[in-house]
Amino acid sequence: MRHVFRYLVSEAPREGDTVALSEEDTRHLVRVVRRGPGDRLELTDGAGRLWPATVIATGPPATVRVEAPRPAPAPAPVVLYQGLIEGNRLDLVVEKAAELGVARVVLVTAERGRRTPAPEAAARRLDRLRRLAGAAARQAGHGHLLEVEGLVPFGDALDEVRPAGGYLIDARGEVALTDALGRGPASPAALFVGPEAGFSEAELGAARDAGLAACRLGPVTLRAETAALVAMSLALGASGRFAETGEGAPH
Repeated sequence: MRHVFRYLVSEAPREGDTVALSEEDTRHLVRVVRRGPGDRLELTDGAGRLWPATVIATGPPATVRVEAPRPAPAPAPVVLYQGLIEGNRLDLVVEKAAELGVARVVLVTAERGRRTPAPEAAARRLDRLRRLAGAAARQAGHGHLLEVEGLVPFGDALDEVRPAGGYLIDARGEVALTDALGRGPASPAALFVGPEAGFSEAELGAARDAGLAACRLGPVTLRAETAALVAMSLALGASGRFAETGEGAPH
């Protein structure tokens, strides 16, 4: 079955409307995925509403005719609190979180993290990550856009998840993440993954005091970005996300 791509709209269209895609989306539709008149796509507002549509002309700009809206699956009940890591590795984590359908990624400043960027640089970085997340969500076919937030101090991030708790990924953990999730994951499952150097002893103690379970991912030490991907996948599996059939959704 041919994949149906989704494009973001700023205002909700109505059934029967003709909508012109942006220059960037037109380029993606025509040059990247090579769609033309008669092909199907969907429009989304990024908050879960979807409108099936049919390409009328490739323009530029490309124009589509809108059909009646349909509901979209909710984002997965998983939130990743990610310590600052090297730029391209952080790109990978955010891109894959969006592709997997995670609800939020919150960038956290930790004691052993990389140097915290100045406010202007942090804002540019967040903008880039949000654009990466949007493209990944569109290609995967999600109706919700991943929320990318930060920079949040570690202590403030712990306050966000009280009293539900969560899971801090660390080789010093007392329990395997799979076992902790099997006991009944919090909803949403809050996953804390540190920077390259991991969490400090003080942060580990503070997490335990906040009700988080310190969890291992196995007998080896994983890179921060690998740990994030594994933890998200395990939490999604525990939530039943991978068992969903997606009936009625295009692929």
